[in-house]
Amino acid sequence: MVISRYGQITFKHFQDNPTWAAAAGYDFNYFDCLSVACIATTNVANNIIDEFLDFPDYQVRELPAFFVKVSVATALLFILLFAYPLLAVFVYVRCKHSQNEYSGEHTDITSQNMRVWLRRCQEKWGRSHG
Repeated sequence: MVISRYGQITFKHFQDNPTWAAAAGYDFNYFDCLSVACIATTNVANNIIDEFLDFPDYQVRELPAFFVKVSVATALLFILLFAYPLLAVFVYVRCKHSQNEYSGEHTDITSQNMRVWLRRCQEKWGRSHG
C-alpha cells in the first residue's frame, strides 16, 4: 500500500488498472505485472467456461459463431499460457512509462480522472477497502 496525493493506492488498485495506479504513485515490480498477466489469462479461461455454460441456450443458427468464438478463445488461452511472462514485461514497460510521464505535477484533468477512478474503485469494492 502506498499513500499518494490521491489517498491509499493498493495492489487491488494496481490489478484494476496498472497504468493508472503507477501514475498515481503505486510502487510496483515485475511480480505485480506478472499477476496482472495471470489475471488476463484467467479472464480468457472464464469466458470460455461461460460460453460452454451458455451452450444449451444457443439456437442452431448461432452455432457457427459459437464454434468460432470458442476456437479463437482456446487458441488465445493456449498462447497466453506460455506467453504471459512476455505480457507481464509489456505491462511493466507500460507502467514504467506511465510512472515517468506523470512523475511531476499533474494537470487538473489528470487529477480529476484519478479521483474519479479511485471513487469508482471504492464504489466497486465497498467503503471498507482503502
